[in-house]
Amino acid sequence: MTFCEHCGEKIPFLPFKCKYCGGAYCKEHRLPENHECSFESKHIPIITSALKESKLNHSDSNKGTINVSKYIRRQEKQEKKSIKQMRRYSSKRSQYQGIKVMLLLIISFSTVAIIFRSLGMEEYVFLSLNAIIFKFTYHTFITSLFIYSINPFDYFFFFSMILIFIIFYFAYLMGKMIESAFGTKFLVKLFLFSGFVSIIFYIILRLGIAFYYPLDSLSNFDSVGLVWGGLFGLFTFTIFPAMNQRLTARVVIIPIRMSGKSFLLMIILFRLILGLIYGLSGSFLYFLYYLPELGGVLGSYLVYKYRMFM
Repeated sequence: MTFCEHCGEKIPFLPFKCKYCGGAYCKEHRLPENHECSFESKHIPIITSALKESKLNHSDSNKGTINVSKYIRRQEKQEKKSIKQMRRYSSKRSQYQGIKVMLLLIISFSTVAIIFRSLGMEEYVFLSLNAIIFKFTYHTFITSLFIYSINPFDYFFFFSMILIFIIFYFAYLMGKMIESAFGTKFLVKLFLFSGFVSIIFYIILRLGIAFYYPLDSLSNFDSVGLVWGGLFGLFTFTIFPAMNQRLTARVVIIPIRMSGKSFLLMIILFRLILGLIYGLSGSFLYFLYYLPELGGVLGSYLVYKYRMFM
């Protein structure tokens, strides 16, 4: 913005320059006789007292404007920083809540199952086709999916607890990976769907041995916990995208490197061989304890293959 060198008024347009003294003037004082031109001090601007005062006021106002602008910018910057920190804090609070709640439910229901089993009422929390038909325990379709069967009076209870800790650790790692990539809802649906496919496997196996162990209202020997179905669903879902890649995993504390197909085959054979050994050499009931959880692998594959819940 330019000021008239005679009156000090702001000139909103291009100023008029005097060809004698070289000063800048407004329309009213553009002529030499209107701005008291000396005709001798060519190109040396004449700064009057009015112009000095105007420039001083203008510099003060500019300084105030700059200070206000800096303050506003600082406030906006601080507001953005606060919003970012709040978002980061809230995301940390809600991060991986799905897998944490899931593991907490497994621990809680498994503890309740130990109490019910000690009271001789295990069919009310474990899945039992006998109890479903004759005692209408339909809620066990849900509760059995969160039960890890363990006997606190077993001689190997301490080693079983170590194994559970290792399993939960890997389940937490796999759950974090899936939850961060696909969200909490997908994680829960994957776990439940894999578990329900395990239930279907259990029902098929139970009906298959009904000739040897009839369905009646007095038996509860077919009670099982199917938490492995959901856990196998989580474990194998992370393997399917890397079937032909070389992966490294730790079995207990030993790192093993093999292809995704080999890992998947190892998981299936581990459960299948145990079920066949105990089932064929001991009692067919062992089929119910080891084989239904393989349905979790099938359930996980269906979710991956057909992009279910995505």
